[in-house]
Amino acid sequence: MHRIRPTAPPPASYLIPAFTAALWWAVMTMVADQGVATQRSLVFLGGPLVLLSGLHARLFTFLHAPDRIRWLPLPIAVARHWLAGIQAHLPAFTLTAALAAGALYLASDITLVVEFCWFVVFAGLLEPLASALAAMFGRRFPEGSRARELQRSLGGGWTTPEAVVHLYAPAFALALAVLLAMPGQLSWERWVDGHALGTTQIAVSLTPLLLALGLRLAAPALYRAGVWEAVPWLSEATRTLAGPPQPEPTPGWVRRVPDAWARLLIVQFLRMTPLPYLRLAIVVGLAVHAALAEQAPGGPGIALGLAAIGLWTVPAGTVMRAQVARARLAGALPLSASKRRGHSGILAASALALPPLGLLGVILLRLLG
Repeated sequence: MHRIRPTAPPPASYLIPAFTAALWWAVMTMVADQGVATQRSLVFLGGPLVLLSGLHARLFTFLHAPDRIRWLPLPIAVARHWLAGIQAHLPAFTLTAALAAGALYLASDITLVVEFCWFVVFAGLLEPLASALAAMFGRRFPEGSRARELQRSLGGGWTTPEAVVHLYAPAFALALAVLLAMPGQLSWERWVDGHALGTTQIAVSLTPLLLALGLRLAAPALYRAGVWEAVPWLSEATRTLAGPPQPEPTPGWVRRVPDAWARLLIVQFLRMTPLPYLRLAIVVGLAVHAALAEQAPGGPGIALGLAAIGLWTVPAGTVMRAQVARARLAGALPLSASKRRGHSGILAASALALPPLGLLGVILLRLLG
């Protein structure tokens, strides 16, 4: 039997939740002197939002990874495909949950952390279910069937009918986790407030956990039934949304960069990054604000700065790590040995690293000053 290595999840599965956890810490710190009811409400609302950030990246390996469509024609058991997704999902989810719980612990007390961790248990069980449902309902159903009509109506013409389920399945799984965790969270709050828990209330709290376990055990069967059809349709929808393979024009200011290799990496960054100029404006704007403000940045300001750094760092890091692809391109070109091996070069690395380092330096100088 063929052995396949799990596809490494995108950096967004690690970096974006870290910045979201920092923002959540800032929000919870701001309401630390508020009543316990307010803090519990923010935990109930903020916990799912923290896990929602990076959710698509954590589930990327199950169906969306390019390796999946390449491996699908090979004689590999479907259990191997599922296992590869689980092996990529588990560390990313564990890190996200740990960051969120740590941020909550720094801003509040342990009782709120326990309440959040109860929800984390359900989210960890049900997140893979989203990919299983996407595989099951990402197939092509017969014309005129109710499933086919539902695909068309939910898509609204924005994407192919077979890919519509990928828009809803992750959010559905997370919303189901919120719903199933709620009875246990309410019971925990009641016990913390000094009320005794009866047998019925304990049973009502634990029954959703059994349901979540049952759904998690059923997920591999759903994935097995649909992955062979869903992945090709998803790949076709991805190529359709990407549009024709026509590159965007190179900005005029890039042509003035003296080093041709640096120009290549900068153009690659601009074409691979959604709204690159807006990201740059956010980083520069926060740096200017931090430098001119009367007071040094507080917790919320630092968290916002870290989030802006993440907006820039995630796509820039993707470009910097594409060393193998650059090596294939530059291997036969009259370049230095370092560039023929795919290294980015000092000028390109400096250009991509300058905005986040500048913002971070301004924040550190204001804090130290």
